[in-house]
Amino acid sequence: MKTRTRRKKKTRIGSSLVLLALWLAPAICADKKKAGEAQPYGQIGVTVFREPGFALPGAEVTLTANPETSADPQKLKKLQGTVDARGEVVFRVPVSAMRYLIRAQSKGFIPQEKAILMEGERRSDATFLLAPESK
Repeated sequence: MKTRTRRKKKTRIGSSLVLLALWLAPAICADKKKAGEAQPYGQIGVTVFREPGFALPGAEVTLTANPETSADPQKLKKLQGTVDARGEVVFRVPVSAMRYLIRAQSKGFIPQEKAILMEGERRSDATFLLAPESK
C-alpha cells in the first residue's frame, strides 16, 4: 500500500509543475517577443573591385560614424567586414540620419575612403575601384 501512496504524491507534484509551467508560459513568451522584436535598420552595401574591373575578394572594409557631421557618433561602433568572393559586404545600421565614413583596403592596393549619408530604412551602395600600389 505504501507504493500506491508514493505514486499518487509523485503524480500530484508532477501535475502541479505542469500546470504551473502552462500558467507561466504566456508571460515568458511575451517577454521574449518584446526582447527579440526586429528593430528597423538601413543597409550599406559595399563592393570592392581591383583595377581591371574584377572583384577583389578578401578586401577589408571599415564603417565608422563620421564625427564631423553626426550629432552623436557614439551610437555606432566601428564595424568591420571582409568582402566575399563577389567583392561584396553589407552592413546593418540604425535608421537615424547619420553620415558614415567607409574605408576599403587590401594588401598591395592603395586604400580609399568615401562618405555616405544614411537615413531611414533604405539601402545605399558604395563601390570602390582599388589601384595597385606602385613598387
